[in-house]
Parts: sequence; C-alpha cells; structure tokens
Amino acid sequence: MIKFISSVTSESIIDVEGVLKTVGQKIQSCSQQDVELHVQQVWIVSAAEPRLPLRIEDASRPEGEGELATVNQDTRLDNRVLDLRTVTNQSIFRLEAGVCRFFRDYLTAKGFVEIHTPKIIPAASEGGANVFEVTYFKTKAYLAQSPQLYKQMSVCAEFDRVFTIGAVFRAEDSNTHRHLTEFLGLDLE
Repeated sequence: MIKFISSVTSESIIDVEGVLKTVGQKIQSCSQQDVELHVQQVWIVSAAEPRLPLRIEDASRPEGEGELATVNQDTRLDNRVLDLRTVTNQSIFRLEAGVCRFFRDYLTAKGFVEIHTPKIIPAASEGGANVFEVTYFKTKAYLAQSPQLYKQMSVCAEFDRVFTIGAVFRAEDSNTHRHLTEFLGLDLE
C-alpha cells in the first residue's frame, strides 16, 4: 500500500478508509494530537496530472525572490482554482468577507436596511460616459456604475437609512495596474 500511496500525484483527490485509534503520546506536529488514522484502503477519486501548470508554493512566492520559481499572472488567472489556494489569496477573500460582515453588522445595528440594487440596467447611469454596454435578450443594457440612484429612490420611499454591498463596474481605461473596472462597493445613504 505504501508503494501505491507514494505513486499518487500531488493534488490528486483520494478517499481513505481506516480506523481512528488513540495514541499513548501526543503528536506535536498535528492539530489532532490524541488520535491517528490506521489506513486500511485508499482509492484515487481524481488523479492530478503529474505536472500541473503551477505549484502552490511557487504561486505563493513573491516575484523577485532570488532564483526560486514564481508564477506569472497569465498562468495564475488561467488556473484560478489552483491560484486561489495560496495563503495570500485565501487571506484576501477572508479579509474582504470580514470587512463586509463588519460593515453589514454595524449598519444593521444602527437601523440601516440592506438593499440589493440592479447591476444590469436599461439606461446608462452617472452621465453614461464610461459604462459597459451588454446585450440583454437582444436589447442594449448597461452594467451599473453605482447604486446611487437606487439608494436615493429607497430613501424617497421612506427607507430612512439604506446600504448596499455589491459589484460596481467602471469602463475607464486608466492604463494603471491599480485601477479596477470591477470592484466591490460598500455604499450607504
């Protein structure tokens, strides 16, 4: 069985059948320190390619770190499911979720009502100069630049305090790597 297990490629998905047994001495290098799994059978559910387009360790490494391999952005984006497993990307997603949760909890406790505004709209908003135009069931439509109009309509409808968390789209070609055409907006009125 050890020969079989050692032949399984890294990142493969496996099923393991075994028996949990308590140990006499705590295992310091594990989160479950008082038990270990005595493996009886192993099945390969999905074998990974022997050579994946990127390794998590390489994708985690900052560019310019000596002679060690790094992964370029195109490779990372083409293999996003692997790239999202890096500690940095996991941290970014968890931080974003935490900020949204804090924003939502704080405003809700202050009496605000969360609203969900349309993202596909029938007319260009905010003057319409820099909007993404899309075809929506054979009709022109646009991606919302801002939830501002809908927040103001909600206030006029006597929702005194409203907020929204959602995607915002800006079709502005700024030629900088720090400018996003899509981002998460946290808006309140």
